[in-house]
Amino acid sequence: MNAPRLQVLVVDDEAPVLATTAAVLSEDFDVQTARDAFAARGLLARHPFDVLCTDLHMPGPSGIQLLRQSVLRDPFLAGVLVTGSREYLDWRDRLDTQGLFYLVLKPYQPADLIGMIRRAAESARLKREMSQLSLGLAEHKWGPR
Repeated sequence: MNAPRLQVLVVDDEAPVLATTAAVLSEDFDVQTARDAFAARGLLARHPFDVLCTDLHMPGPSGIQLLRQSVLRDPFLAGVLVTGSREYLDWRDRLDTQGLFYLVLKPYQPADLIGMIRRAAESARLKREMSQLSLGLAEHKWGPR
């Protein structure tokens, strides 16, 4: 039996980039798209996703703001931030983003993005399993709460 395909939400305000990214990723993942953080939040509220892949700069809330809010709602959601290297490197130290997401720098090869999404999803899966194991150990040691 095949494992279910990863559910990926791609967010980018540039329609051609969004369409191209979705087409590339759809060979390996089930992909849905959103043009901004507001549309993405709606999809995240209605559907479970394994990975949120978002551009940094968008009108309205930025990709980092979207990732922060989304991970608060779903701590096992994996985040992938896509950005140009210079813009991010100039101000990343001012952001409290350590451990929040994986980073893909533009320009990138499609295989690099696919690999990063797989790594991010695997990391989220491991976090989920560790949480379940910890909960199971606590129940075993102290009984159900």
